[in-house]
Amino acid sequence: MYLYPTLFTLHIIFAGGWLISFISDIYLKSLLNKNKGQDYEIKFIDIYLTLTNLNGIVSATGILITGILITLLNPVYTFFQFTANHWLTTKQILMVISLLLIFFYIIPTAKKLRKFIPKNSDTKIQLNEEGYNYLNTIFRINRLINLIVIINFILAITHRFIN
Repeated sequence: MYLYPTLFTLHIIFAGGWLISFISDIYLKSLLNKNKGQDYEIKFIDIYLTLTNLNGIVSATGILITGILITLLNPVYTFFQFTANHWLTTKQILMVISLLLIFFYIIPTAKKLRKFIPKNSDTKIQLNEEGYNYLNTIFRINRLINLIVIINFILAITHRFIN
């Protein structure tokens, strides 16, 4: 009886985590741009990758699991049903796109970028052009994922008013 409201609350909390990720992404990117070529640039890149990874794991996994369970428990909702609940179908498709971007682009690119970061991130080294290319790729894909998150958030908030 309390499972559905609990799952729904957790789903909202995980969505909030993803929105916080959007805000922190903007802040951390500005820090990285301000410190490009500076002594501790690598430290900021390490922090950026760590926070992106941690938030991605927690928020994406939480949203995915709670979303699946909510859909299974609520008889009004189904998976990828195009004849009803268009907002939910759109959210589900966007979630699949987000997961594909994370697994096929963000994770492999972050692993490649990590090779440029020494274990002791206090070391005063700078990225070369290849490292900056990986970092910029992560920036672009994170921007796209953040856009998808915002669209999903808007769909979740406004679907009751659009019917």
